[in-house]
Amino acid sequence: MKARTETKEKIVELGTDLIKSIGYPSLSYQQISSRLGIKNAAVHYHYPSKESLGLEILTHAICSFKEVIFNASGLGQWEKLDMFFKIYRTHLESDNQICLIGASASDYQELPESMQTAATEYLVLVKAWFVELLEKGREKGVFHFKGEPVNKAAIIVSALAGGLQHARLIGNDHYDGIVRQLKEDLKP
Repeated sequence: MKARTETKEKIVELGTDLIKSIGYPSLSYQQISSRLGIKNAAVHYHYPSKESLGLEILTHAICSFKEVIFNASGLGQWEKLDMFFKIYRTHLESDNQICLIGASASDYQELPESMQTAATEYLVLVKAWFVELLEKGREKGVFHFKGEPVNKAAIIVSALAGGLQHARLIGNDHYDGIVRQLKEDLKP
């Protein structure tokens, strides 16, 4: 039983990396099975369809982010922000992958409806977390910005997702510059 669970986790992990590297439309069970050294049938056993795998990947990402939120609950506003920026930067250190939100948005028209819904849920969750972070940070006087927190959150999320994509073209310094500017724009 444990081997099946480990195989399932490895499939999701590799599938996630592939979506963030090459996109959902290019993802194939053959890539997964050959890289994991298992038969295609083993991948199909756990995930009968590509859609079921894609949905599991997004569901896993949503659950993981909820766990991050919970674990960061005792941190200060700047610490939470830095934590998120560091998590996002790991994409660059993993062969210049983009985030699942960016990958899902890029491939949106080719995603099955269930995955479109899950991708939207994921973005809404991340954006809502940023809205709350910004609201509390402004109330406490640790963040300063003009406008509504919901709009500032949209700018941050968009800048990070776009920054990862642009870093593929012009290098990781581009992403790091975006993060420095976003932090500068929040200073009181």
